[in-house]
Amino acid sequence: GSAPYDFLRGPQEKSLHLYANKVLIQRDCKDLLPEYLRFVKGVVDTIDLPLNVSREITQSSPVMGKINGILTSEILSFIRNWAEKEPELYKKFYSNFGKMLKIGINTDYKNRDRIIELMRFESSAGKSGEWVSFKEYSARMKPEQKEIYYLAGVNREAIEKNPNLEYFKKNGIEVIFITDPVDVFILPGITEFDKKPVKSAERSDISILPSDLIEKPGDNLSTALVKRFKEILKDKVEDVKISKRLVESPVTLVGSKDSFDPQMEKVLEAMHKEFTRGKRILEINVDHPLMSNLAKIFMADPGSPMIEKCALQLYEGALFTEGTLLPSSDFMKRMVDIMEK
Repeated sequence: GSAPYDFLRGPQEKSLHLYANKVLIQRDCKDLLPEYLRFVKGVVDTIDLPLNVSREITQSSPVMGKINGILTSEILSFIRNWAEKEPELYKKFYSNFGKMLKIGINTDYKNRDRIIELMRFESSAGKSGEWVSFKEYSARMKPEQKEIYYLAGVNREAIEKNPNLEYFKKNGIEVIFITDPVDVFILPGITEFDKKPVKSAERSDISILPSDLIEKPGDNLSTALVKRFKEILKDKVEDVKISKRLVESPVTLVGSKDSFDPQMEKVLEAMHKEFTRGKRILEINVDHPLMSNLAKIFMADPGSPMIEKCALQLYEGALFTEGTLLPSSDFMKRMVDIMEK
C-alpha cells in the first residue's frame, strides 16, 4: 500500500528468507534478488541446496544465481501483468516503488528492456496524473516522426512554461515530461526504444519533422544582431544562432549533442561542488517583436549600451526560466535599469 519512509536510504530493508528442505539457511538473503527488487518479501524454499554445508559455500553455489534469475524474471512478469491488466493497481505500486525499480535499468542489463517498458511518465498529450509508457508513446507517434522527445523540470508546470516546448505544442508532437530526479539520471542512458532515438527536446541536434525547422539564414540585419549577441556573450555561451523552434519566446537555451540536461547539471552540482556547468547555445527568435525593436536600435547605433544590457538580460532570463540562474547575477538590477529607460 505504501513504501516505508526510509525506503531509499539504505539496504536495511528486510528481504527474502532462504530455506532448504524447510530448514532456515539465512534470514534476509540479499543474494536471492537484485537490489532494485528489495521491496519483495517472503520465503524461498529449495531442494537444490544441501543442508550440510556452511553458509558461505551455500551463498557461492551456482544454484543461488539460478534462483536469482528465475525469481527476477517471475517478479517482473508479475509486475508487467499488473501494468497491462490492472493499471490503477500498477499506478499505486509504481508511485510507491517505481524509484527503486528504475535503478535496475542501469544495474540489470539482462532485464533492462523489460524494466524500461514498465516506466511511466506524464506527457504533453495527457492531463496531470495521466501516464504514458514508451510503448504507448511510440504507437501514437506521427508517421514522419523519427525520435522520442522528453523534457525535464522540477514539476509539470515548469516544463509547460519551457520555451523549448513551444514548437512541439504548436505542431502536436508529444513530449514526455520528466519530473522525478531518478529519471534525470536514467533517461540520458536510454538512447533508443523500439529502434527510435530517445532525445531531450532541449538538444540542438533534434530531428524535428518539417524542414522549416532547419536553421535558415535571417536577413542581413538579423544576422548582424546575432553576431553582436555573440560578441557580448562570448564568454557565457557556446554559440548564438537564429532559432526555428521558438514560437512565442524571444530566446531559449539548448544543449549541444554531448551536453547534460540543465536538471542533470543541477543535481551533479549539488552532489559535487567542483562540478562546472557546460556552456549552452542561445537560440534567438528573430521574428519576435522585441528582437525587431532591438534590430532598429542596432541599425541606428550598433554600439548602443541598450543592446548589451538586453543581450545579457535575455541570456540570464533564459537561465532563470530553466532554474539555473545564480543568485550572484545582476539580473534584477539590470532589469530595473532597462525598465527605467
